[in-house]
Amino acid sequence: MRTIVEALEPDVPYRVRQRLGPVITRLGRTLGQPEYRLRDTEYVGTVHRPLGEFTETLQEHDFEWDPLAWYHQPPVGSEPNGSWTYRRTLLADRQIHVILIAHSSTYIDVFAHEEYNWLRHPIKHLWQVGIDRKAGSSKMQRWIESHGMEIDTKSRRRRRVAQAVIGLQKCLVSIIQ
Repeated sequence: MRTIVEALEPDVPYRVRQRLGPVITRLGRTLGQPEYRLRDTEYVGTVHRPLGEFTETLQEHDFEWDPLAWYHQPPVGSEPNGSWTYRRTLLADRQIHVILIAHSSTYIDVFAHEEYNWLRHPIKHLWQVGIDRKAGSSKMQRWIESHGMEIDTKSRRRRRVAQAVIGLQKCLVSIIQ
């Protein structure tokens, strides 16, 4: 089974995942709660790296690409570009689930939560029991920083407000002068 998954990582086109997604979602709706909205508490931060480079780093450090993860709806309206999980061992009790959203070729928003490992606790995982958003987000932020990557932890909303204030200040300065 590992060879099949390795053969798929992450070269499977995103549109194939999109085509399979509705089938997986229909199946999930009959068994669990596949609809999942990402929350602000899951926001890890923004990493200024290309998506491919960041996912290579994840893969090198034992994160596994998860083509069957439910579709997560981010608060910013973009579609996720990748879903990765990290477990200490294959049958660990819990796992970190990381969702990546590439907004351009140079930066990615990272979201994460800690949850039951679907391999060991499929029912708890399916029913989304025990999701710890803050713990997953904090652990992923520390992991990114420990691997020498800079991360902007201000939310996109806070960054936009800060940029608007700077723009307003520049406008006022130019009017005064």
